[in-house]
Amino acid sequence: MKTWILILVIALGVPGCSKSLDEPPLTLLPGAEPSAKSRNDLGIEHYQAGRYLEALLQFNQANFADPTSGEIHFNLGLAYLQEGHKEKALKNFRKARKQAKGNSKILESPILNKLLQ
Repeated sequence: MKTWILILVIALGVPGCSKSLDEPPLTLLPGAEPSAKSRNDLGIEHYQAGRYLEALLQFNQANFADPTSGEIHFNLGLAYLQEGHKEKALKNFRKARKQAKGNSKILESPILNKLLQ
């Protein structure tokens, strides 16, 4: 019986424990600071491969290069959420919304808006 329960949990997943979010990380807009862009791009590669800690390291480096980018803060929020750091995710989603500069992908993000309501 325990084996069947384990198989069902693995096959169906446990609600709230999913490691995949529906929204992808964001690329930087044209004209972004080059170092921030390259670090953000590396972070996206790690994120898409499921290496969230490595993605966090790259997104943080991108943030050091350009702390005014809403896209980088959005990506940090996604990665922190994947790592289970909800408070850090919320902090970065708030910054992303504040620094969105009209970017609809940030302003209309279901994840961001659900968490910040």
